[in-house]
Amino acid sequence: MKLKNLVFLLSLMLLGCSVGKNSEPIRTGTYFDLVELLDEQIAEFEVKRPVLTKELNVSGETDRVTIQLDSAKQWKEELGLFYQADINKLGLETSYTTEEISTGVNTKKVIDSAKTERPAVRSIDYNYTDDQLESIRIIIRDENPIYKFEKELNLYFHIEQGKSILSSFTISGDQSMILKDELNYSLKATIGK
Repeated sequence: MKLKNLVFLLSLMLLGCSVGKNSEPIRTGTYFDLVELLDEQIAEFEVKRPVLTKELNVSGETDRVTIQLDSAKQWKEELGLFYQADINKLGLETSYTTEEISTGVNTKKVIDSAKTERPAVRSIDYNYTDDQLESIRIIIRDENPIYKFEKELNLYFHIEQGKSILSSFTISGDQSMILKDELNYSLKATIGK
């Protein structure tokens, strides 16, 4: 019972407040279009209908579930934190520097790094092999006198018929607030048949 309460609490914290359709931020297209990538993946999932297996660990307690998602809306909710990490929003168009680094033969990393401590999304790394996207790593950090949190979000892809297809994702983080116990959590999700 306690684990179910933790799962419910974590779900609320991870999803946060949903933004209504009329108040979506204006997108600039300055950086890599993460939202478009996620929308393309979800369109594929609607056709292929893969199952999602999630393993959630909250402060040492683990729960595992396998579900079949029926709609794009459900997939968007599952990937909500990744959508929230979009840095192509009005007001952020000059907030990041982009650099490309060769990491080996036919491999490279493209990094969008925040220029200041202001944006919560501190960095996004895109890893490529033979110009095919293999993974994305997002670091989110926010701190004030009342709370401090850090999250690491990862998307992993496999190559199928020359396209990068989302195969799994992870979310992990630490959160601390005044007068509250520190909360550590991790979610590992696998997308399969």
